[in-house]
Amino acid sequence: MTDARDSGRPRAKAKPEAERQRHPTEVRRRLVIESARDLIADKGLFNVKVRDISAACSVSPGTIAYHFRSLDEVLWEVIKAETADFYVPLQESVRDSSDPVAQLFTFLAGMFEDNADTRRHWLIWLDFWAAASREDSYGEWMNTHYDGWRDALREIAERGTELGAFTCADPVAFAIETAALVDGLAAQCYSRKSRISVSEARVRLIAAVASRLSIDPPSLGARQ
Repeated sequence: MTDARDSGRPRAKAKPEAERQRHPTEVRRRLVIESARDLIADKGLFNVKVRDISAACSVSPGTIAYHFRSLDEVLWEVIKAETADFYVPLQESVRDSSDPVAQLFTFLAGMFEDNADTRRHWLIWLDFWAAASREDSYGEWMNTHYDGWRDALREIAERGTELGAFTCADPVAFAIETAALVDGLAAQCYSRKSRISVSEARVRLIAAVASRLSIDPPSLGARQ
């Protein structure tokens, strides 16, 4: 697998002083958050400094301090934005589906795309795992996120069972184990020098979940 450094992951770039422009408050906050997201994916969650973000988004450190109480607030906003921007579109893409099988597997397959945005998401999320293991506030937020993620999986499993689309004797256990499988495969296929490709991780995830539900793995078409 290609080294993550050469994977097309976006890298924040500084602009010359002359190109710096004034923007409304909400636009400046968004510029700071977007630049910090790319930097965190490139350098790591706690290796990014205010001066790095300042150079990347072409605003002064003082401007960042004006819009954010601290660097920690910037990091929090990055985590929230990254989570919303990654999961909400996936949820919306299957919300109106009347087929619980298609709903489940389209959503799961979307977790493993071989593109820069998905890679960035998992690199940031992997760093956040480490933070959540040491800080109560991060841990509480992460577990709240996982509550919602597991609930969504459980609800799909319950609905599919009620409709006779598949068999799931324990939707709660299914949700816990599927979430863990997603995380474990992501940690392996998005790490540097991984021996498991993103496409292989996706195939193994779909096969494992299909086996658990006693159905054939669905064909989701070619993905990049």
